Amino acid sequence: MSSIKNVVVIGAGGHLGPSILAAFDSDPNFTVSILSRKSSTQTFPAHITVHRVSDDYPEAELLEAFRGQDAVVSTIATASAGQQHAIIDAAVKAGVKRFVPSEFGSDTRNDKAMALLPQYFKGKADAVDYLKSKENTGLTWTAFVTGCFFELAVQAFMGFDLQAHRALLFNKGTDTWSTTTLPSIGLAVRNAMLLPAETANKYIFIDSFTVSQAQILASLEKLTATKWEVNYVDAEKQKKHGLEKMSQGDFSGAMSLIQYINGVHGHGGNYAEYEKTQNGLLSLPKENLDEVLAGILEN
Repeated sequence: MSSIKNVVVIGAGGHLGPSILAAFDSDPNFTVSILSRKSSTQTFPAHITVHRVSDDYPEAELLEAFRGQDAVVSTIATASAGQQHAIIDAAVKAGVKRFVPSEFGSDTRNDKAMALLPQYFKGKADAVDYLKSKENTGLTWTAFVTGCFFELAVQAFMGFDLQAHRALLFNKGTDTWSTTTLPSIGLAVRNAMLLPAETANKYIFIDSFTVSQAQILASLEKLTATKWEVNYVDAEKQKKHGLEKMSQGDFSGAMSLIQYINGVHGHGGNYAEYEKTQNGLLSLPKENLDEVLAGILEN
């Protein structure tokens, strides 16, 4: 398979995009550019080319942006995952070699997780299915299962209040879940493009840690030299609460369901315990939980 050099990143201003952009930008093997919506007010490094397109991603504008590109990396928002079909069609017409869909996160192949939160997972899974249907065109794909982004999980939605030194654990907080730091995801995507044959047309599983809430809490208590206030919540009640909110059109309920999917075994959150991870293939660093958490606390 021919090498990949020119890479365009869609959604480079979100949570994940900057880490992927930085990984490619730091490597002389690649020339990276950005595809951004014209309505976006996001600013980017001045030395990186930005292709501005209309918000509905018209084909003519996509074809212009994709001309000469070897790979398209999509970090498009989950709510807009369905828009990737048109982007994939344009990539095929432009002769792009590799498409990385905005799969980053949970294992969307898990039926239990899909049943709980189809609003979150179905668009991602459909994009991969659509890519599979295009394999005969010459477009290859790589989908990354990363678990929740570790920094966001600790700071935002997996039960830790870093300022107040409080933790909310699901059941006993002992079920493990797989998670990856943002820089490691960026490295994984970049390094996969250096190995196009080995990473074509497959899911790639990576993790920085497969860890429990209780293990994270123990590390945080050690790092802060403080005994944290700990409360426990019944995971099934948490799930029920989330489903009720979603049924009423309140999408804040999705957070409870994501916590449940990650924190309760059987829903794919602990994928690194049943799938072979490709950390070694992609030369990812072995990360230390205490060190990463210390960095989060400092910031």
